[in-house]
Amino acid sequence: MLSRTNQIPTAPPSIDPVADAPESRPLHEAARMGETLEQREDRLQIALDAVLDMGIWQMDLVNNQTVWSPGMNRLHGMPPGSPAPERGPYAEMLHPEDRERFRQALERSIARTGWHRLEYRVYWPDGSLHWLEARGHVKRDAAGRPVSMGGVCLDITRRKHTELDLQFLAQASAELAGVADYETTLDRIARLAVPHFADWCAIDLLQPDGRLHRVAAAHVDPEKVDLAHELHRRFPPDPDSPVGTWNVLRTGQGILVSEITHESLEANVPEPELLDLLVRLGLGSYIGAPLSARGRTMGVLTFVAASSGRRYEAEDLALAEDLARRAAVAIDNAQLLLAMKESDRAKDVFLATLAHELRNPLAPIWNGLSIIRKARGDPTRIDQVSGIMERQVGQLARLVDDLLDVSRISTGKIELKKEPTNLVHVIGSAVEISRPHIEALHHKLSITFPSESTDLVADPARLAQVFSNLLNNAAKYTRRGGRIDVIVEAYPLELVVRVRDNGTGIEPEMLGKVFGLFTQVTHPTERRQGGLGIGLSLVEGLVRLHGGRVEAHSPGLDQGSEFTVRLPRPAGERGASGQAAVRPHVPAAPTSSARRLLVVDDNEDAANTVAELLQMGGNAVEVAGDGTTAVAKVAEFRPDVVLLDIGLPDIDGYEVARRIRKLEGVRQPILIALTCWGQQQDKEAAAAAGFDHHWTKPVDPARLQELSAR
Repeated sequence: MLSRTNQIPTAPPSIDPVADAPESRPLHEAARMGETLEQREDRLQIALDAVLDMGIWQMDLVNNQTVWSPGMNRLHGMPPGSPAPERGPYAEMLHPEDRERFRQALERSIARTGWHRLEYRVYWPDGSLHWLEARGHVKRDAAGRPVSMGGVCLDITRRKHTELDLQFLAQASAELAGVADYETTLDRIARLAVPHFADWCAIDLLQPDGRLHRVAAAHVDPEKVDLAHELHRRFPPDPDSPVGTWNVLRTGQGILVSEITHESLEANVPEPELLDLLVRLGLGSYIGAPLSARGRTMGVLTFVAASSGRRYEAEDLALAEDLARRAAVAIDNAQLLLAMKESDRAKDVFLATLAHELRNPLAPIWNGLSIIRKARGDPTRIDQVSGIMERQVGQLARLVDDLLDVSRISTGKIELKKEPTNLVHVIGSAVEISRPHIEALHHKLSITFPSESTDLVADPARLAQVFSNLLNNAAKYTRRGGRIDVIVEAYPLELVVRVRDNGTGIEPEMLGKVFGLFTQVTHPTERRQGGLGIGLSLVEGLVRLHGGRVEAHSPGLDQGSEFTVRLPRPAGERGASGQAAVRPHVPAAPTSSARRLLVVDDNEDAANTVAELLQMGGNAVEVAGDGTTAVAKVAEFRPDVVLLDIGLPDIDGYEVARRIRKLEGVRQPILIALTCWGQQQDKEAAAAAGFDHHWTKPVDPARLQELSAR
């Protein structure tokens, strides 16, 4: 039923009323129409019940009498039957920013315009904020004096939220359009969300080490922003919790909690102190939206409604997820851009480092050649210098091999030659490879093996490469006279090798990057140690190909480091003695008969030095500098073996091989591709062209000399 008061209501006038409609006429006119007040109120109440978010009010400006329908109380969160508040108390219900605007609009409509329309905000008794739209019309007597005013109020909270939410989405999207520093942008988005979409907003990103990092937080009360960070620090989200942030991360699905009840908080927050804080904060509604791009969830965008009294609905979740998707794409793009810049920087550093590392051995080789020319009558001096040159050539070959191995691993072209072997033997081989580096710096090396068997199925040469790289790395970054420990542990399902040193250590932020290609490389002028910085990348790739994993640990700078390699132990692959059978290399017995060999290479120096080494073995050797000549010499010279370069000035080595294989009346020679191209596809191309073997330059001279003994 309608309630009456003698005060002029400050409630908003409403939807454009029709002047002669019964609802807009003064109450005394109803009797003249033959309709009782009770009948009129019953009919009006039925209509209002069908429109729950509407309220009607009337003012008799002559008698200073105001009437509110029950809907007006409902629109203001007041109990049914409550009288319309007086002007002063009603003004207190309005949002402070809307009070003066409301007063002026009401006075202007009564004094001049005769009609009224206004949107404004009111606080309910429970503290929640709601939007109303008021439309009203003033009726005047024959003299033009205002005698009554009728109005309708509508609850437009949902509509205003939608308008403001879309405005927030547009502003946030604009912020994300040119994002480069995404953390600063995310902080801006969190601030845009408050207070129009949320009372609290937090953005958490997943870190490489599995932790959640809070990159942004905002609150309607700026003083509580620090509280949001403090809560996250003291009470980080539980990764095992079936609700909240981690559940969003695990599932990649958004979560909506329309109403956060005290019971739900008690059920999901075990810490009493945290529960007390959350209850005092008055959390009312929650949305968690996943930051997902390219199939991975990188973080969570959290919105919480509290003091505003807002209750999130399905459309709010849809908006939050839309924004989260846009933010995730922007973050992903920013990270890709950063990665590209870092990659470009790393490439530049690598090329500079490569030039540096190549020039280092080239210098003593060049100098050694000059010394040999000047010391022709001093065999001792020549032997000494030859040893230096041999070591430097070996260093060059190792650099090239490392580069090729990295390329093979990254393209999936590397092939492991697995066989039953033993970790004791593998580590022994690695120690022999690394011993010169360790002894040169006077490090103390200790090796501990378990009493159990360390059998496994693996590529022993590649595993030796893994552990020699780790030993070289430990020796390189440990000060002279340091300590290196190798500890081997046997477990039922895996073998674990720890390479530990007391060297310079690793910064915490670098632990997750040390296995990345070139990421640990600084500029060559700043480096105290040599190397291309690809050793640990090789280690990670080779261990991964063996089905294992490698981890880096360090307490920090100058506190040493430890690299842990874990290798699987397949059941049924263990030898009874614990040692794999290793076939020693037995060189073939030399034969007394000389061989006929043809060397084909357009590099005259390379061809002549190879030919000279072969002639020293008592062989008959011919040289050709192009492919056409090579084919002719095969027909004329009839060699037993042809060492054939691929890159020739007229026709390539593949075509030469095909032509040789088509020669008639000639005993076919052994064809060996001698080339700088050593990828798997190069070997396959050589085999398809008719080559018997594929050797990658530079070839060990001992391998060439073996040709005389075959």
